[in-house]
Amino acid sequence: MNARTSYAKGIAKREEILRVALEIFGREGERNTTLRTVAQESRISLTGLRHHFESKDDLLTEVLRASNQAGYKRYRAQNAEGDPGEFLAQSMALNAADPGRARLYVTLAAASIDPAHPAHAYFKERFAFIRGTIADHLLAEERAGRMKPGFDPHFLAAALVAACDGIQLQWLSDPTIDMPDHVRRVWRLLTKGAESSDGADAGAP
Repeated sequence: MNARTSYAKGIAKREEILRVALEIFGREGERNTTLRTVAQESRISLTGLRHHFESKDDLLTEVLRASNQAGYKRYRAQNAEGDPGEFLAQSMALNAADPGRARLYVTLAAASIDPAHPAHAYFKERFAFIRGTIADHLLAEERAGRMKPGFDPHFLAAALVAACDGIQLQWLSDPTIDMPDHVRRVWRLLTKGAESSDGADAGAP
């Protein structure tokens, strides 16, 4: 086996482990998700699993990181200049179809308060990236004349992120909540006061 083949197999096994870990978490919950169980269902030794991930917290954090990267690629592929509010609403729809991932996100978000937890750096980076992406979109809208000058894009970005996380937390207790609809409505409310009537008129048929 040459180095390239070995590397490819290692990447494939790592992706399988991440997929299996999320399945087990969704089925068993955080407390009953163990490295031993993940190793067994991934058909790898516990020692081999620890070669990829140092601890359960590290493994679960990487599950979320991989999901986040896939989501970003999906956002760029759909529309490089797309509406981040609509994208987050669609992400909520995907989470509603995958409660295990939603529970994992909320569980690790709470754990990430501890600076020593592997998820601490992940969430710090994630929040900064999403806020930056939303703020950049709003500033681009301002330059295009579709937003009034003088609004605070960083506040609007932070408010949307907070709304998404709060809505998702409530949904876990009450699945009747329509997460995508709630996110869209919050986004419209946040941006309504900053929209430029001139920009809206210019874009009208």
